[in-house]
Amino acid sequence: MADFFLGITLPDEFAAEVENWRKRFAAPKTAPHITLIPPFSWSGTDQDLEEVISKSLEGISPFEIRAEGIGRFGRRVIYIDVELSQELLRVYQRVAAGLESRGVALEDRPYKPHITLATRLSPGEFSVYMEELGDYAPSETFPCQQVALFKMRVDGRKRQWQVIRQIAF
Repeated sequence: MADFFLGITLPDEFAAEVENWRKRFAAPKTAPHITLIPPFSWSGTDQDLEEVISKSLEGISPFEIRAEGIGRFGRRVIYIDVELSQELLRVYQRVAAGLESRGVALEDRPYKPHITLATRLSPGEFSVYMEELGDYAPSETFPCQQVALFKMRVDGRKRQWQVIRQIAF
């Protein structure tokens, strides 16, 4: 059994911009991304999982993603907001349905696409980081034509999410 999640990686230049903020805020060392499906466990092979995802994406066409402005979840998470377009919602719904049909239990909460800048914040950190972000007004539009499959790699005590495959649609 292995742990995975699905995301949408960012174009290189925007990913570097986001990563600069994430490093300042000591965010987890996962590649900057928009989470599509949060972490889940899969007991089959990686190839079987890739096939489920590929089948779920059949008929999906590339589309544009718009990321704009700063948002937050309470005082614990700061993120760049991502517009929930009909196309992005469709990708989410199709992949979620494909995984659920194979017995994967997913979180029961509305999908809120975002790009995490800082997480697990104390109230003091939250206030300082929000102040640092005061003049930052991200606004990016970029093409989405694939979904990234992330897998948790464990090496002794080190645990890290890594992209193992980009699955195009």
